[in-house]
Formats: sequence, structure tokens, C-alpha cells
Amino acid sequence: MTDSDSSAEPPKKRRAPGRPKALFTHDATLQLRLNQLQLMRLDEQSQVTGYSRSAIIRAALDGVRVLHAQPTVEQREQYRQLVKLATNLNQLVVLAHVGQDVQAQARATLNQVQQLLSSLLPHDR
Repeated sequence: MTDSDSSAEPPKKRRAPGRPKALFTHDATLQLRLNQLQLMRLDEQSQVTGYSRSAIIRAALDGVRVLHAQPTVEQREQYRQLVKLATNLNQLVVLAHVGQDVQAQARATLNQVQQLLSSLLPHDR
């Protein structure tokens, strides 16, 4: 290749390395003094929810109450089952549009969904 051949090609676009920059960064540092009780409550909230201390404090400043713990292994499995049941319902709807009778199957699937939802939702509502 000669120099004239390489200059005829347009220069390649360079891709930016790494993931894109976040819209909002946490670039300010705060030193916070707490008493032992407050620190214990913050650590307890952190342990129960799985969020960091900083995330809990930021959420509190934004007016969000962090009350829910991360789902347990059992709850995650129940969510997976719900996804499978929702997929089954979708397939039954497609079959119903084609003209097949899927009413009994749909009722059975909906009963399973209701049972799973009742075990996932708090009973104090």
C-alpha cells in the first residue's frame, strides 16, 4: 500500500471506553456524627434492607422511607414461578385467539397465580 491509498480511507470513529457517565454523581462527602443508638438503627436498617448506609441516608433525604427488605430466596423462587405462570397465561391467550378452548387451563393457572400472590403479599393490608 502507498501513502495515497491509506489517505483515501476515512478515519475510523473511535469508541469511547467504558460505560457512559452517570447523570448524577455522588461527588460530595459528608462527615456525619451519630450517637450509638442512631448508628445501631442505621446499621440495622442497612442489614435488613441490604442497602448501604449512604443509600439509606440519601433515600431519607429524598423523602423515601426504606422499609422493605430484599426478597428472600423463597420469595425469589415465588417470583420466578409467577413469571412462568404469566408466560403460560400469555400462551393460553394466544391459543384462545386462534379459537381453542383454554378456559379450564386459564382458570387453573389464574388460581395458581392468586395463591402465589397471597403468599407474597403482606397479610396486614
